[in-house]
Amino acid sequence: MDKEQIKKLKRKHGKKSLPIRVMECELYDWKPGVRLTLLVLALGKRTDPEAWIQEDCPWTAEEMVGWCDMAQWRLALRVGKSEDQIGEDVAQFVRDGVVEMDEWTDSNNAKHNRYRIVEAVIDENQRQEQKKTVERPSRYKVKRGPNKGSFSYANQPGKSRAVREMDEEEKPC
Repeated sequence: MDKEQIKKLKRKHGKKSLPIRVMECELYDWKPGVRLTLLVLALGKRTDPEAWIQEDCPWTAEEMVGWCDMAQWRLALRVGKSEDQIGEDVAQFVRDGVVEMDEWTDSNNAKHNRYRIVEAVIDENQRQEQKKTVERPSRYKVKRGPNKGSFSYANQPGKSRAVREMDEEEKPC
């Protein structure tokens, strides 16, 4: 890629690359494995219009630019997950409108997919700022509190009743 092409890309998409924007968006906060899958799709997109492409692929190499056509087993190896989990992640991306997916079957009846990240969705979900003090959504849907077995001042396993009573007497009012 020459300097002129890089300048065009920067003008078109701003200063940050798609992988950086994926890492800086609020999508899939607290789900690092899912976000890593999305990041690998962003890093795996084709950029070379002259790259090799399978002969019976319905698209030309130029039409594949901007799409990631890695097999799910390869995505699984790069992300460190099972193929089934990659399939679930991709299905979630498609449901959420974050990724477009096309399928095709080759002459050996093997199924192939190609994926393209919808950059507008990534851009809509960017954090307002990238600072240590930025507000992030809660990790849990429901506020969590102590449960029945939680340790507290009164519930101290291993302390005898007598020691707990002595602690109660010494406790200031």
